[in-house]
Amino acid sequence: MCSMRYRVTIAADSLDSNPEVTEFDCFYEAEDFIHDSVNQSVQWIMSHSPHITEEEEYEHILEQEMTLTRLEEI
Repeated sequence: MCSMRYRVTIAADSLDSNPEVTEFDCFYEAEDFIHDSVNQSVQWIMSHSPHITEEEEYEHILEQEMTLTRLEEI
């Protein structure tokens, strides 16, 4: 049983005025949602890139997507 509720906010970019907000009953649900959403965004960026993505660039994209994500207890 979970004792806290969590809110995940994921923005499309740093100027997003209407980010996606989702609430969860358990931390692991919120964590899974973040993991899936960020990986989906990174995969989309990589698959639509006209260039082959190197490991360093992949790490940069992943970091950039994570900065658009916020997890908070509610």
